[in-house]
Amino acid sequence: MPVPSTLTDAYGALLTTTLRAVEDMLADNITKGNKGLAWLQAKGRMRSQDGGERVRIPIMYGLNSTSDIYSGYGLLDTTPQDGMTSAFFTWAQMSGSITIARLEERQNSGKSAALDLLQAKTTQTMNSLRQLVNNCFVAGRITTGASSALGQFDARVGRLDSGAKGILPLSALIDANPTRSRTDIGNINPNTFNFWGNFAQDMAAVTTYAAYKFQLTHLYNNASRGAGGSPDLAIGSQVAWEQYWNALAQQERYYVTDPRTLDILGGSTALAIRNAAFIWDEVTPDPGTNGTIVDNIGLSGGDIQKDAIYFINSDSMEWVYDAQTNFITTPMVRPENQDARTGQILFMGVFGTNNRRKNAVAYNIQHTAFTS
Repeated sequence: MPVPSTLTDAYGALLTTTLRAVEDMLADNITKGNKGLAWLQAKGRMRSQDGGERVRIPIMYGLNSTSDIYSGYGLLDTTPQDGMTSAFFTWAQMSGSITIARLEERQNSGKSAALDLLQAKTTQTMNSLRQLVNNCFVAGRITTGASSALGQFDARVGRLDSGAKGILPLSALIDANPTRSRTDIGNINPNTFNFWGNFAQDMAAVTTYAAYKFQLTHLYNNASRGAGGSPDLAIGSQVAWEQYWNALAQQERYYVTDPRTLDILGGSTALAIRNAAFIWDEVTPDPGTNGTIVDNIGLSGGDIQKDAIYFINSDSMEWVYDAQTNFITTPMVRPENQDARTGQILFMGVFGTNNRRKNAVAYNIQHTAFTS
């Protein structure tokens, strides 16, 4: 094996050092590139965990029954309380590779040219990871063999490793079938424990703008019941957003104009559904008819047949990342069987919830314009 030259060693060290220097920028840009993640970050719903087999999220499923009124020497209720448990979520891992061939090294042998090449390839990989994270966060994957309606959405799987699963998507955490028998969300079955089911509304019968506004408001209020606040973010398909826009009279088109909120959402135009900022995402799936643009399933004319809106209470959601694997970079190394250097951007984390009942989904929204 030939001994690598000093120039080659220096080149590799330069790439590795430079790549490590942009780790914080990578994590920040990938997070801000996903509006839902950017929202959770701004609301303080991101945290790190130093490894561990799984991620444990404490949940409260019942109130304290000892709360009472008393006077003077009256007895106080000291009954031991239950109502607390934990949801467990499995780590998901994602990666993107940055590879520079020796031919590219020689073509870009100057320091400035080398850094420009690395920056271009890093940006390319970062944008690919942004898309992957968004597809995992919003769309998920329709389970193979799902029936013609209300099939189970699940985490996306690896392209090379089909046994590897990504983070759980909104379409699973906020299920269009809230009582579906499943244990992949926190290891709690909502079919057995009804406190672990979100709210859902079938909008198939809605054909007017007035009914559309009424049902969305009703669903929002349902998810606002009890302690824990109300949904503060709504993510829907493009048509669902446009339907809501058209449902509002010109004088009542309530935009979210707070500069900080607009900055969090990357300048996107957000409408207000009560106190929730409503944005659209092009990969929002159609849980009513199992349509998903990401995997080209259940489409008509290249688009989903029905539309959906996910109401999210950010206080009920958590994005947990491994303390040592939050879009980190690895050294640029040369494999034995390839004349190139490769480094990875690695992520390990979980998207989970502590209270599914504070979230809701409206599905089967008509894909054509409502009547007035």
